[in-house]
Order: sequence, then structure tokens, then C-alpha cells
Amino acid sequence: MAQGTLRLFAVGDLQLMTREPPADLFAAVTPVLSAADVTFGNCEWPYAEEAGDTHPVEAHINDDFDLGDLFAPGAPESIAMMGAAGFNVMSVANNHTMHGGYRAFLRTIALLEESGIAPVGGGDTIASARAPVIIERNGHKIGFLACTSGFLPGAHAGRRTPGIVPLRRHTYAENNSWHDWGVEPDTRTLVNRDDLAAMIESITALKAQVDVVVLSCHWGILEHVSAIADYQREAARAFIDAGVDLIVSQGPLPIKGFEVYKGKAVLYNMGKFAMISPWSRDETPSGISAPLLDETSRGLAASVTIADGTITGVQIVPVYLGSSGRPQILNPGEPYYDAILGVVAERTAAAKLNGSMDADGRIVLG
Repeated sequence: MAQGTLRLFAVGDLQLMTREPPADLFAAVTPVLSAADVTFGNCEWPYAEEAGDTHPVEAHINDDFDLGDLFAPGAPESIAMMGAAGFNVMSVANNHTMHGGYRAFLRTIALLEESGIAPVGGGDTIASARAPVIIERNGHKIGFLACTSGFLPGAHAGRRTPGIVPLRRHTYAENNSWHDWGVEPDTRTLVNRDDLAAMIESITALKAQVDVVVLSCHWGILEHVSAIADYQREAARAFIDAGVDLIVSQGPLPIKGFEVYKGKAVLYNMGKFAMISPWSRDETPSGISAPLLDETSRGLAASVTIADGTITGVQIVPVYLGSSGRPQILNPGEPYYDAILGVVAERTAAAKLNGSMDADGRIVLG
């Protein structure tokens, strides 16, 4: 690329839940990942040489799962493979990285750093968890922050305890009129004001140091194919008002729609990028009712162009995992390319989001 222009490539969740990751897992995508100036993903699992503690809720799920421990750290080699594939920055702010307790979580962060990947969104204290990652390329400074709304109690970092950066939400029931109190209420959500304020403080401080701020949010409604929660819409706008230039998101099983606010793109869920487990993905051991295999067979990436200190283009790129969980970054004309972009367009419209893109996924920012 010409000097002064930078390309960021961002993907969704990488969830390698096996002790024996396939050596060629990233073979098909390494050329694309390594060609970008900066490559970002979400590290959605703990990795360690041995298991640590397990949260009581997860321990009970392990008891009920007949095929072994559902929640156990993946192989450390998995992170080395991510580094070799081209990842530079990865979020650890999600609902899975604390499955192995403090020890496996901190080992995951160490393994990322050993593999040349900068972790963001978690740390040994809340101060280190909130620290941004800043990368300078081609005369640009790009800052990354990350947070999550979905996590078990105790997984968020504290003054003296390891964990992830929280963006909690509150759920309440609302009726349209007093005549209907207690009858078929709507479920509504609000973002936690303290968490929102802390994130805005981090964003404001980071924006003063960099040209572009990229925020990763692990959030949303797990199984519904298109719905975007009230708290997500509220928080996304507040984050952009504070200085965020791009929001990339993960969390729910289905890929979801996108919107543009003040010329900034919000991708509400990019889905899975790689998902390998020691059991069939047809299994639904956690009470999940959505078609797990169908929704986790596809994902999204974002190819982002930065020039003159600002984002000049965001293109949604379809990703296909199929039943194997191995990612393929698709090109126009390849199978599933148009179908996946069609799903994004349908779910954007269903959620009443204003996002618009061309036939090749280029988002209209203006």
C-alpha cells in the first residue's frame, strides 16, 4: 500500500476449545490476515498448559455435560498459531476468557504477548484492563479499547483482582400504558451508568493520543437473529460522541446488522471467525435453542481503510466456517458470498438500522 495509507482487518470470535488444534487451521486466511497493516480479532477462550479454577456455574454445566469438561482451557499452541497467522491485537473482553479462573486468564494474556499479539480489554487489575493498545503504522496512530456486557458474576476486573472490562446492562419490564400494567410487558435494557462513564473516560483519554479509535464490544442478544438491545444503541452513540471511530462487535450466535452514526460504522455482531471444539457443534449443552451449527457456520470481517488520520472506507467481508469451523475469507463470486451479505442486509433492515452497503459490502459512511 502507498505510504500514508493503512489497512486494518478486523474479524469476530476465535474460539478454539480443543487441546489439539489443527495445524492448518489458518492456512486459507493467513495471506489476507498477514497482508493487512493491523489485524484484530476477539480471543474468546482461555488458553493454558493446565486447567485453573472453574466458576461454580460453569462447574455445574461441566457436571451435566456427558462428553467431558465443556469449560476447560484450550491448547497454548492455538495462540501461537494466531500470531503466526498475522494477528496483532486481540480483545480478551468476553464471556469465555475467565472460564479457567485467574490463572488461565493471566496465562492467556501472557501467551498473547509471547506470540506478538497485544491484548486489550483485560488485565490483572481494572487499571491494566482499561489500558488501551496503541499501534503506529504508516504515520498513523490507531488506538484499541474493548469491553463486554456478557459475563458471569466476578469475571470483571477490580482494584486488586484480574478480569475483563465490564459494560453491564440492566433489564426491566415496560408496558405501553397504565391499562396494561403487568400484562405482556416489553423487555427493555439500560446500560450501566458507571461502566458507561468509565468507558467514555477511557475513550476521551485515548482519542487525545491517536488518530483513530477502534472499540470492540462483546455484547447483544444471544440467540435472536436480528434484534439489537436498547442499551447497545444507547452506548454505541455515546461512544462515538466521545471519540470512537469504529465499533466492531461479537457475542451473539447470529451475525447481525450495522448502522452509521455521525459517519462512523457500528457493526453490531461479526459472529465467529474460527470455532474448533472437541465435540460436534450440533450439541447444544448450554440450553441454547438457536440452530448453533447454522449460525456459527458464517461470520463477518471488516476491511478498513485509513488515510490522512481518518477512516475513509469500511467494507464488510463474508467469512465461511462451514461445519469444520475453519475460516475462509470469501471473494465476490465465491459460494456463500452473496448469501452472507444478503443476511446482513436483511437483519439490518429487520432491526431498523440505517446501514447501507453496495453489492460488495462497502458501507456508505456519508
